[in-house]
Amino acid sequence: MAKAIAARRKGDEYQARVFWLKLLDLRTNDYVKSVTLESDRVSFVDDVVVSYNEPIKDQLTGKRTVVRDFFQCKYHVTQNKAFTHENLIDPKFINNQNSMLKRLYDAYVNLSEELAPGAFRLYIFSNWHWAHQDALSKHLHEEAIRSTFYENGPRSAAGRVRSKLAEHLSISEEELHTFLNTVRFTLGKDLVDLASEMEPRLKLAGLQPIDPTVTHIRYDSLAWELFAQERNSFDKEAFDQMIHEEKLMASPATKHSEVSIQSFTQFPRHPTDLQVARLDLRPLFDERFPITDAHWKKEIPEKISAFMLDPKLMDVLQPIHLFFDCHLSIAFFAGYLVSPKHRIQIIPTQTKESDYTPWEQRVPDTDAPLWKFQNVGKVNEEVILEISVTRHIQKQVQSYLSTQGNNELPHIRVTPIDGVGPHAISGGTHAWQLGYQLAEQLHERFPDTCQTVHLFFAGPVALAYVLGHTLRHITPNIQLYEYDFEGQRGPQTYYPSLRIPYQP
Repeated sequence: MAKAIAARRKGDEYQARVFWLKLLDLRTNDYVKSVTLESDRVSFVDDVVVSYNEPIKDQLTGKRTVVRDFFQCKYHVTQNKAFTHENLIDPKFINNQNSMLKRLYDAYVNLSEELAPGAFRLYIFSNWHWAHQDALSKHLHEEAIRSTFYENGPRSAAGRVRSKLAEHLSISEEELHTFLNTVRFTLGKDLVDLASEMEPRLKLAGLQPIDPTVTHIRYDSLAWELFAQERNSFDKEAFDQMIHEEKLMASPATKHSEVSIQSFTQFPRHPTDLQVARLDLRPLFDERFPITDAHWKKEIPEKISAFMLDPKLMDVLQPIHLFFDCHLSIAFFAGYLVSPKHRIQIIPTQTKESDYTPWEQRVPDTDAPLWKFQNVGKVNEEVILEISVTRHIQKQVQSYLSTQGNNELPHIRVTPIDGVGPHAISGGTHAWQLGYQLAEQLHERFPDTCQTVHLFFAGPVALAYVLGHTLRHITPNIQLYEYDFEGQRGPQTYYPSLRIPYQP
């Protein structure tokens, strides 16, 4: 009896932590509309329900259609079992009259009467893993069942599994395919994992951290206390009110101030009530593109300049941590604008998982070469500068230049000497060393006749700020470019953005 009670409590804690992970999104991004614990709108996948303000992209299909996610939490004290396709159709696996697959399918059918196809996803969230020897496991990737599961014929291992699942539900394999496209498996996450994921998000949201000196996590019981008070569904306003009423806000930082620049919606985002100032450029944009390209020439640089050079920033507590939820060109321009004469100390911050890391400026202390250079053509009045840090951009830049007839311009391609990739920058000190060394080496390569640099860049947004600051005097004119990640204007390529200096 005691073991059963303990197991049930652990299951409640598990569900509560999944709930909090989704709740924290209400403070740290602009996508989430509401989060509900124990929803009564659907059976089985009712443990946690997340609704979005506007359709978000489903990574499996590549379509921006998802408006709701439904989560069913399955916590087990022991690790003596695993997910298999056989267990999916075995009612004993979940101690119910119906199998997990059948209950998922029933929820799918009910929700399909209300929501459009592809507008919702059904999540199984569990600390158990998928059995590696199972025939379905090779077709699982990033929580979803891959298209490879449907490619081979009926006599293949995958075909036999498809037939078994379809027969269990009394549907066709085509209907099975459509149904399984909505199912996701978030597996192998135990209570410790969920607590670890909560910690940086609590910090980002400005809430009290988990106390490591006690055995109880306050957030676990609070979720159910709120549920007992019939406060189980929260939008942003209700959540902000609740965390203040429950005194969950962390003590405000007193060693620095925080500001941010936002030009698009993304996760994570630092809550605005923790900042002394915020520049919101989103009204000038439609997703990643400005409403009109002319905004890059006037409205956008004007607003950035007014914000970064506002004398009021000199009066707030220094240093100022600057948070970027914005285009690389905007971060670059912000770095370009700040000089010692403005008497403000800006420290750019870089996103790291669900947290931000300040990249404090330090005196460069290395003579080791940090960049590799590739020169194509002789630099005279104009030059193409390609800076590949997190990914190689030569192919995309060439695609853009070929459409513009600028392939004949000289090129300078630079990459970090230790390689290109998501971990190419080790931290703030490395970033500033890269910035200062690049400026010094470009000054040596650019003749006095060089008037304009066409700058293409792929790297961390905080490094864009650093480069804006260190490369501000390499040429009289710098034309910046942005990458069309979504291919909104056709093939994925670059397009011109800010030009420095802009003409007010």
